[in-house]
Amino acid sequence: MSVREASLTPPGWTRRDEASTVPEQARRHHVVSKFYLRYFANDNERVTTVMLPGDRTFPQSIGDASVQTGYYTVIDDKGRPSDAAEQALSLVEAHAATAWREVAAGVWPLPDEHRESMAAWIALQLLRGTSVRDSMSELASHALLLEVIVGGRRKLRDVLIAAGEPIDDDTVNREWVELFRDPIRAEARAEHHMQHLARLLPRATQSLLDRTWLLTVYERKALATSDHPVYVVPNEESTRMGMGTGIENATVIHAPLTRRHSLAMYQPSAVPPELTTRRRDIRWPGVTATALYSNSCAVNSARRFLFHHPDDAPLAGFDPPQPREREVAVNAQLWNWITEDDRQVLLDAGFGPDDLAALLEQ
Repeated sequence: MSVREASLTPPGWTRRDEASTVPEQARRHHVVSKFYLRYFANDNERVTTVMLPGDRTFPQSIGDASVQTGYYTVIDDKGRPSDAAEQALSLVEAHAATAWREVAAGVWPLPDEHRESMAAWIALQLLRGTSVRDSMSELASHALLLEVIVGGRRKLRDVLIAAGEPIDDDTVNREWVELFRDPIRAEARAEHHMQHLARLLPRATQSLLDRTWLLTVYERKALATSDHPVYVVPNEESTRMGMGTGIENATVIHAPLTRRHSLAMYQPSAVPPELTTRRRDIRWPGVTATALYSNSCAVNSARRFLFHHPDDAPLAGFDPPQPREREVAVNAQLWNWITEDDRQVLLDAGFGPDDLAALLEQ
C-alpha cells in the first residue's frame, strides 16, 4: 500500500485488492437460512436455482444454495478467526424455524413469541445479505474519493510532506492523477458488517413488529424466493423526490415465507382500505394477481440467484434482470467539485468528467 493509500484508507479497513482471508477457519455459511430454503424444496431437499439473468437454471441442494465460504468469519480480539457471529445468528434461525413450522401448519395469527422470532429473522435477512456489505464498501469508497476531491493537490502535498516524500510539482501531479486512474476502494470486512448488524437488528426487529402483517395463502399458485428474500418495496413518493426507501419508512416490506405463503408488512396507516376493519395480523386468500406481485418482488430483490420448488414454474413470463453489480448510485456532479487548477492537471493527463462518472459506476 502506497503512502497516499495508507493515509486515506479508514482504520481497520482494507483496499479491495488486499482484503484478508482466513482459510484455516473458513466455513460454508448460508446467507439465506437452510431451514427457510427447505420450504421451497422437494422431498430430496433440492431447489431449482435460477442464475441471473435467467440463462442458466439447475437443481441444487439446499445445503449448497446461497452458501459463501467464510462469510461470517470474523477476527476476534486476539487476532484469531472466529465463528462467534455465525453461532449467534444460528440462535435467531433456530427460533425462527419454529415460527415457520407454525405458519406451515396453519397457525395465524402467530403467538407473540413466534411473531417476535419471525420479525427477528426477517430483520436479520434485511441486514446480513451481500447488498448491505457491498453498500458499506461502496459508501466508504465514495467517501474516500470525495476526500480526495475536496482535499485536492493541496491536501496531497501535505500528505507527501508528512511522509517525507518528494513534493515537486511533477511528483504531486503524477500522484494526483494516479488517485483517479487507480482509485482507493475500501472493502468492508465481516467484522464491520457484523458490528453494523448487531447495532441495527433490535431496532429493525421492533420496526417490523410495529407493522400490520398480512399473510396471503395460496392453494395452487406457487411462489419463488431469492438470495435476498425480503424486499423493501420502494415508496413511489420517495422515488419521485429522488430519495431512498429503508426499513422504517417503507410503506410495505414483502417476503415469501414458503412456496404457498407470502407476508406483507404494512405501516398501519398504509393498510389497504378493505382490510382496515380486521385485526392487526390478517390472513387472506391468494389469487393470480397477488402471486404475480410476490414473484415480482422476488425478482426485483434478487442480486444473483432465484430459487423455487422443482415442480413449480413461478417465474414463467418474467424477464430476470442482470446480476446487480452496484448497490449505491451517485448522482452528484463531482467533477465540478474539483478546483479548476486540479481539473486541468487531470485533463492534461487525459482524464475528464466522463471518466469520473464512469469511475463512480464501477
